[in-house]
Amino acid sequence: MAQKQFWNQLILFSICLLLILSIREILSYQLIAHRIESYQIHTALNIVANVILILVSIFFINKNELGKVAGLKGTKLKKWFLLIFPLAYLVLLNVLFSDSTETNYQWLDMVLFVIYCLSIGFAEELSIRGFLQSHLISRLGNTKKGVVLSVFISALFFGVIHLLNFDAGITGELLQVSYATFIGVMFGAVLVITKRLYPLMIIHSIIDFVGELELVGVPIIEKIKEPVSIEDALIVALLVSPCLFYGVFLMIRHRLIEEEK
Repeated sequence: MAQKQFWNQLILFSICLLLILSIREILSYQLIAHRIESYQIHTALNIVANVILILVSIFFINKNELGKVAGLKGTKLKKWFLLIFPLAYLVLLNVLFSDSTETNYQWLDMVLFVIYCLSIGFAEELSIRGFLQSHLISRLGNTKKGVVLSVFISALFFGVIHLLNFDAGITGELLQVSYATFIGVMFGAVLVITKRLYPLMIIHSIIDFVGELELVGVPIIEKIKEPVSIEDALIVALLVSPCLFYGVFLMIRHRLIEEEK
């Protein structure tokens, strides 16, 4: 791939992604400013933004012929057992972090919630692992160094874009960045080894389902987080750090590329 084309596609994709996320946040705050705090309306807004991001990601993946590298076609699932830890550990963490407070919700709230979880799982995996990581590998090379750099760069980008949800104070935002980055490294390594993106989409959706189930039907204004203390942030970061270690372990332990013949 020519260097100019690589940068053009990367910049265009980044602009599209940031525009989608920024417009979503602006519209959400405008709705709140006009006292429109309905769970259904805000969830529908998030779903629409995710669907647009899915379509944009698919467009860039196809345009740059990254389907195979992204694990969308031309490959079979390998080493499926490596998916067990990400699913089991993150579901367990989300169960531990969740409050036991009971909430009342309508059936439509749950339907929208399920659709939302699926949309965010597909949107984030297609955009970050599907396009960004694969695009970087296509440029940096399908070597161990190139793959490792691609995994870490895309994971860090995945973490940084969570700053757009500035609703938990500086400490809380830094926690979100580290949380998403650690998980991004793990998911990135798993994708390179298993060679299929669809399982990660489903796992991502399940994790979000468990993590946000307690918030179904809750008005948006009540979902805005309290500032996170440094102590709590360090504890959460420590609990999530095994995801980073798992990703690094996979990249060290398993062959990331096929031996050159």
